[in-house]
Amino acid sequence: MTKHNKPFHRPVIGALALLGALSLASLPAQARDLPEIQDDVFQVANSGAYPPFSFVDTQGNLVGFDVDIAKALADKMGVEVNIQTSPWNGIVAALAGGRFDACICSMSATEERRKAVDFTDPYYRSGLSIWVQEETDDVSSIADFEGKRVGSTLGETGNQWATEHAEGRWRNQTFQGLPDMLNALTTGRIDVMVADDIPVYVALNEDDIAIKQVDVGDLPRFPAAIAVQKGSPQLKEALNEALAEIRADGTYQDIVDKWIGAGVEFN
Repeated sequence: MTKHNKPFHRPVIGALALLGALSLASLPAQARDLPEIQDDVFQVANSGAYPPFSFVDTQGNLVGFDVDIAKALADKMGVEVNIQTSPWNGIVAALAGGRFDACICSMSATEERRKAVDFTDPYYRSGLSIWVQEETDDVSSIADFEGKRVGSTLGETGNQWATEHAEGRWRNQTFQGLPDMLNALTTGRIDVMVADDIPVYVALNEDDIAIKQVDVGDLPRFPAAIAVQKGSPQLKEALNEALAEIRADGTYQDIVDKWIGAGVEFN
């Protein structure tokens, strides 16, 4: 399979719901900071419904990229961790209300969310990506889309971007999902594919598909960070230190290789 050295989006879970509907009707609960967590258990939440980041496997276990990241960070911090699921549309409100200490759930650190919670440093950035057949050599910029058939998945960020930027320069074709779109690209029914990069990386990790990613620049990217309750500065600092440690010792890249694909570098 083709190796990829570009960071990787899914509207970083951002398009699924804005804030869990800022239904923050109640005042935030008193935050637990690191000393209290060290004396108890680090309570972490994710949606459990966003493979390969968090999902329930056939044995009923909660697994995925974010699950392994949470365990690795807890290990570096020297705390016991309990990872649980929470519906995405209420997860920020639940964190702000004190049900959890942190959300390690591929959450984009938007300004709207920062009104309710704090965020660590990003632990990856993701965004849209452009793909063509391996033998294609005439696409290196958006200007090269001129006259081409450009595919995207209906309702996703890539489709919105392709529609807004076409301006009659290229012909958009929409698909119901990534498998159909990948087939269209490899069989020549479309010339260019616009897609969230993570799902494509995962597909390439599972199958040998003769496509390549091209850097056309100027595409939306989103930072994914760990959300914590406001008023827990020591926890935020400890998480940032632990993130730096797992990057430095190779643990982070091992988790990327396991869940996303060898050769992918999350920056």
